[in-house]
Amino acid sequence: MELTQKKITNLRVEHITKRFPGVLASDDITLEISEGQILALVGENGAGKTTLMNILMGLYQPDEGRILINGEEVHFRSPNDAFAAGLGMVHQQYMLVANMTVLENIALGFKAAWSPYKLNLEMVRDRITEVAKKYGLSVDPDAYIWQLSVGEQQRVELVKTLCLGARFLILDEPTSALTPQETDELIVLLKNMSSELSIIFISHKLQEVKDLSDKITILRHGAVVFEGNTHEHSPSDIAALMTGHEVDLPLNEEPACEGIPVLDIKSLNVKSDRGFLALNDLNLTICSGEIVGLAGVSGNGQRELAESINGLRKVENGEIQFYGENIANKSPHHIIEAGMGYIPEERNTEGIVPSFSMKENLILKDTEHKEFSRYAFLKNKAIDKNAEDLRVKFDIRSPNISIAAGSLSGGNIQKVILAREISRRPKFLIAVYPIRGLDLGAAEFIHKQLLEIRHEGIGILLISEELDEILDLSDRVAVIFKGQIQKVLARKDANRRSLGILMAGVKDDQTV
Repeated sequence: MELTQKKITNLRVEHITKRFPGVLASDDITLEISEGQILALVGENGAGKTTLMNILMGLYQPDEGRILINGEEVHFRSPNDAFAAGLGMVHQQYMLVANMTVLENIALGFKAAWSPYKLNLEMVRDRITEVAKKYGLSVDPDAYIWQLSVGEQQRVELVKTLCLGARFLILDEPTSALTPQETDELIVLLKNMSSELSIIFISHKLQEVKDLSDKITILRHGAVVFEGNTHEHSPSDIAALMTGHEVDLPLNEEPACEGIPVLDIKSLNVKSDRGFLALNDLNLTICSGEIVGLAGVSGNGQRELAESINGLRKVENGEIQFYGENIANKSPHHIIEAGMGYIPEERNTEGIVPSFSMKENLILKDTEHKEFSRYAFLKNKAIDKNAEDLRVKFDIRSPNISIAAGSLSGGNIQKVILAREISRRPKFLIAVYPIRGLDLGAAEFIHKQLLEIRHEGIGILLISEELDEILDLSDRVAVIFKGQIQKVLARKDANRRSLGILMAGVKDDQTV
């Protein structure tokens, strides 16, 4: 078939099989999507969803099987072939150059605007305006990517894909880093777009799957285990089909903690990357053996708080008392050795070294300790045993312990970070969006681990935009707004309504 862009009325993959060393990533997969449909593709982390989509986009070649568009077989040797046929994909990790403008990022792939002697940016600008108007995607062509929120960057990715002529959209975890408000906006947008486009929507958030999709396909261990109409199945049914068992997210039902204060933050002032005060006279106290959930809309100082506590961001003034020591502006090494554990927001860039092996990532903070090294030489047998033990205990699904950590699925990377931080027996743990982009099975496991170490007397600061997660796990809930703690609520007083009002900046006790 000649790869020319035209309307896609039917896309079908038949008997797709893909093997990697030690892993059967796609196992005889067949699925079909017709014009104007939204198909939800769901499954646990590592079930093979992204691998299948990468095959569709020409990034991987299948070992067996074929792809058909409008009934004719096609062969995609590269993403350019897929683009030429009208397919476009918005990846979970955005493919944007941070120090370039929106216009420049879109121009990079807009071949029609390139000539041997110059780049026609006005042609690109006109195309952006046309697409933005047609689909209701407002973007500023002259804004730099680093200036945009995650939700705005996603709109840029959508505009970029549509400018390249996509008639069929693949969205990989499009809501994993969005606020609830941005998620609602995206769902409305995609529903409107489905009148002209077909969409494959990969997500772990099952209520969104219910709200958005017409059909659902569930993968487990690389194979299709279920296909059907979305409206006929509840989120709990879908979760059970994904994991092979009923999923019940654990609740913190322990009595209120009476531990001593171990992290006492006083009048903390910290600047953002853009130079304004992201934390403005912030005060917060957390005791041993309690989970304090930090609720707030993204961009109200959560990231700056986590980084300043861990020595990754300068403190302008104020104190961070940790077991009686002021650790403000101490080095990350000093703070790690003092007993601080940290699950960062960006697992791929801050939580692991992607090119290092899984076993190396599991000892990143302990290479100087006598358990794993002697006279600057690593003890390989001890490192291997540590990795094998943690792999079993934390259910890290990988072919072996020597595989590059960056090649693991998102859920398994998160388990590697969790295993490393918990196995070090920290005195305190900061967990930032610990289940972002994870399936319900992985979320259930991670929540159980957090409650277990809480029971052992370890204090936890849980930073999340998922209100259900905060309400399920927290002993107390602190609400942050514009860099200040609005109020700290006991578990019994916290609910979605009271938190929502405080997250909007309203402090009136009678209203709450």
